[in-house]
Amino acid sequence: MTRNKLSTALLVLTFVFFNGCITAQEPTPAVLPTEPAPEATLQPTATSEIQYFDDASEGSLPVIFSHDGAPDDVATLVYISKHPRVKLLGVIQSYGEQHPEKSLKEWQIFLYDVLDLDDVPIGVGAEDPLDPAHNEFPAGWRSGADNFWGVSLPAASQDYTAENGADLIVRLVNESPEKVVLLVTGAQTDLALALQQDPGIADNIAQVVIMGGAFNRGGNLNESPGYENNHAAEWNIFVDPLAAKQVFNSGIPLSIVSLDGSDDFIVSREDYDKIAGSDDPALQLLERSWQQNFNNWGGDFKIWDIVAGVAMTNPGYFTWTYDGVDVIAETGDTHGQTIRLDNSAKYTRFTSMTDYIGVRKTIFDILK
Repeated sequence: MTRNKLSTALLVLTFVFFNGCITAQEPTPAVLPTEPAPEATLQPTATSEIQYFDDASEGSLPVIFSHDGAPDDVATLVYISKHPRVKLLGVIQSYGEQHPEKSLKEWQIFLYDVLDLDDVPIGVGAEDPLDPAHNEFPAGWRSGADNFWGVSLPAASQDYTAENGADLIVRLVNESPEKVVLLVTGAQTDLALALQQDPGIADNIAQVVIMGGAFNRGGNLNESPGYENNHAAEWNIFVDPLAAKQVFNSGIPLSIVSLDGSDDFIVSREDYDKIAGSDDPALQLLERSWQQNFNNWGGDFKIWDIVAGVAMTNPGYFTWTYDGVDVIAETGDTHGQTIRLDNSAKYTRFTSMTDYIGVRKTIFDILK
């Protein structure tokens, strides 16, 4: 994502950094774990008495993580790999900042040789979006993602294999004895393709947690070349609005961590010091990644995707608005805009406020 009031040219030339960005039949409610937010002072929304997502305090959380290779996806994967409740079923290299095939080897090394998650399969997502407009991140950002943002990695210990992304989603969801959660921090392309391939997997998906969209504020394209007049869309949705529309209208429960509830999480030097000097290979890699982010940004920097990870494990730190949602898939100045339907749908929600103190505490309690 871009930082407000910086020109696109400055971002592309200097920073080369980014993250990320229903009215169908109601599904059978699933039970997802959460913890209360003792320090939170947020006011509940009018429909927050619906506790569909949040009525369990313990238990495993089977997760498929679909990401687009952004720098904060590195932190997100470290977070969920260390979280005691998360059972990571698979990782999908999705369309977005990265070209999935080009970044595959680095993410395999990260997954298998750094995190030591040898039993977690990886899937290579579609190289192109479903949306015929073929919206893309700036080329400089994509080049950075393809090269793991220049962060050094160990040599691969062996040759690894990968599956097709949509095929892997279908297989893992169908094989799971428990309902699966998808954490999607890039485009919705591969999940949409999986649903086209096997619509029945929707019955075994507890919810999709999405980092993307903007409902009560503008988007974050920030007048990127070719998209100067679009002030409504958020990048993760914008790069494949058609896929997002299909997922939003699938009837699967959605928890959308929009810019409304994720755009103010900043990593400082104080945060960096909490992980620096660790003997843990995962934290050592994260330390290198964050140091490069400081260099790229010239100081403190924002991350978004890990906020969605916390929304998955600790949704009590967020104020949620329950409502039906949709995506504008027609080309024009609002292409990719996320909209609410004002129908108070029970199984779709998006963030309106975030207890960032609680989110920060949770992240570093897990990373330590």
